[in-house]
Amino acid sequence: MESKLKELIGQSNVWLYIKSSNGWLKNVEILEVGSDVVTFRYQHESSAEVKVWEKTTRLDNVLEIDIRLVAIPRCEQKIQDMRDKFTRLLEQE
Repeated sequence: MESKLKELIGQSNVWLYIKSSNGWLKNVEILEVGSDVVTFRYQHESSAEVKVWEKTTRLDNVLEIDIRLVAIPRCEQKIQDMRDKFTRLLEQE
């Protein structure tokens, strides 16, 4: 688990399942991984405010790691808009 978490430092779309919280933390930014702890930052939004948390927990408290590779909208127009954006980006290169 330690080596995988080290690979994910600074990556986006990382989700961690934390045993003590009994749930998933979405879009976590892993900041540091030590020999027995991991430090990460995440945020929670409500209609009233945005809360940003930084947490350090034991490695054995992290039960699972998920990484969202891609999200593709189901709407054909949104897909076409994405294609157009990618085309413009490639043309700039």
